[in-house]
Amino acid sequence: MNERDMDVLDFTRAISMRKAPTPIADAFDMECGQKERRWWSCQREHLTVWCLHYPAGGVRGFAHRPSSSARQMYEHFGRPETLLWLAESLGEEQALLMQLAAQMASCSRADALKLLRAQIPFDRILDLLEKT
Repeated sequence: MNERDMDVLDFTRAISMRKAPTPIADAFDMECGQKERRWWSCQREHLTVWCLHYPAGGVRGFAHRPSSSARQMYEHFGRPETLLWLAESLGEEQALLMQLAAQMASCSRADALKLLRAQIPFDRILDLLEKT
């Protein structure tokens, strides 16, 4: 299967200046997001910095095999609140995002990520990026 992909640094440039309002992701983050060891001021910063370090194998205790694949980064990123922010900032349908946020609120983090990626796969993220 020929999967669409994008260089993770090109992906970083494409998302780093996103300023669209994300009330659904913000509310989910406040309720269910990471509370401790939170070094970022917003989910845009969190994902941008993560992506910048992805080709180098991670940073500070979050080491992984270096990769330039944005698809691989999306598939391995471990915070559902950040991926929800990404989808909302790119203009994903509000009804879908609200449904996902409600479902993910009662799930484990791993199950929330599976649910989100099943409903918003990386190909959908690329489609949304192309529209913005």
